[in-house]
Amino acid sequence: MPGIEKSSDNDKIVPFPAKMEYHATVHDLPTDERPRERLQHHGPRALSNAELLAIILRTGTTRENVLELAGKLLAKYSGLGGLMRADFIEICNEYGLGSAKTAQLKAALEIGRRLGMLQSDEKYQFRAGYLRCCSLPVHTSWTGFRTALY
Repeated sequence: MPGIEKSSDNDKIVPFPAKMEYHATVHDLPTDERPRERLQHHGPRALSNAELLAIILRTGTTRENVLELAGKLLAKYSGLGGLMRADFIEICNEYGLGSAKTAQLKAALEIGRRLGMLQSDEKYQFRAGYLRCCSLPVHTSWTGFRTALY
């Protein structure tokens, strides 16, 4: 049964909400299933995009825990690329995201984009002129071609 509270301005009786339902949080998960602990023990490659995003967002809302919030964002924006392309204000208007969390998210995505650009510049390209048959061990692959092992 909802409680009753007197309003100070008009002395009206205003009901306030009944006890809220319990909502599971990340702390309710077993330790080995929490994103931060999984990152620490298994490395970042073992985590899903939702788990990585949850680590960046840090906290959820009263309606959903941070993993649910991250999953909802990824679904709505069709993945990390969609979040990257989304306007700052559009993301800010999502329930549970203010300007601080949106700034963290956009900054992390931009760092990822910049790292992606650096990695493509640093990739090595092999040209046919540089490959020679020296006294290197040779291996026959499953396709039947002979390749040198480096």
